[in-house]
Amino acid sequence: MLLKLVHDTELTYTAPIAESVVELRMFPRQEAMQHRLSFELQLNPYSTVHSYFDWLGNTVHTFTVNAVHTSLKIIATSVVETERVTLMPETLPDTWPLRPVEDYHQWDYQQFAGPVVDSPSLSDLSRELYARPGIRIGELGQRMIRLINMKFEYSKGVTTAASPVSEVLEHRKGVCQDFAHLMIALARSMSIPARYVSGLLHPDDTDRERFRGYTQSHAWCELYFPTHGWIGFDPTNSCVAGENYVKVAVGRDYRDVPPNKGLYRGVAKESMNVTVKSDRLDTIPADLFPEKIVPLGVASSNGASLPFRRMENAHHQEHAQQQQQEKAGQQQQQQQQ
Repeated sequence: MLLKLVHDTELTYTAPIAESVVELRMFPRQEAMQHRLSFELQLNPYSTVHSYFDWLGNTVHTFTVNAVHTSLKIIATSVVETERVTLMPETLPDTWPLRPVEDYHQWDYQQFAGPVVDSPSLSDLSRELYARPGIRIGELGQRMIRLINMKFEYSKGVTTAASPVSEVLEHRKGVCQDFAHLMIALARSMSIPARYVSGLLHPDDTDRERFRGYTQSHAWCELYFPTHGWIGFDPTNSCVAGENYVKVAVGRDYRDVPPNKGLYRGVAKESMNVTVKSDRLDTIPADLFPEKIVPLGVASSNGASLPFRRMENAHHQEHAQQQQQEKAGQQQQQQQQ
């Protein structure tokens, strides 16, 4: 599937601010089943942008806007080609319980931390999976997404970006970030490596109401299969991640992958509007470029000394609205431990 994706973020402030320091994770990953053909980043106000790989192999763009401004607009446009997923996870031979992890690369993905917390309520929910020794991991993954879809309601405004899994279990409501964290918690409670995926979702061209979460950044979960690798499951839409899913960043939980985070100097309050638009293309455009960073062209003024405040990140909107770098980063973290 050939897709063009436009991720539009607009930050506005109630008073002038300065020295916005921004970190973005909006650059689609290069994967075996996903090929990034083009990426363009547009900024207003414009600034010099630097990029690097984080320890998980995600591409991070960073920039600082020193001039005083009252808004910040970021448009990330990507052209990505994905391949049709023909594999059915439940047919893979991997069974539960898995053998103890010998590959330290997977160790982080089995630990409770941050919003992915253990609790008696999680244990009660995991018992509803009716797992027995010898059950295939793929079947367990299917049971997890069906259970979450059946027991929990998709509802905005109930949780926040910092909500732990225990809060989702209490309210029985949430959005894609919450359900991804919940599935990760279920998997880790059973010692199955699970990681968080931040990305973009193209809805079904014939039935746009089938999918939830496609108007903003989306989130899903990946489980690790020793015989195959990582496979994505979307508990929000109760399906295996297919060719209409574009992976942007992976991490232990949401804290590793926010599309936008940073600081700014000022006392103003911030508001944010985030939209995602996707289109299916018939042919590869002739004027593609691997990566381009350009200004949007609105002038800003110079000025003033203001105190720093932390910027909100893009997933707050939904709540109130390659491989070498990854291995090297994980090895470094292991050595630090």
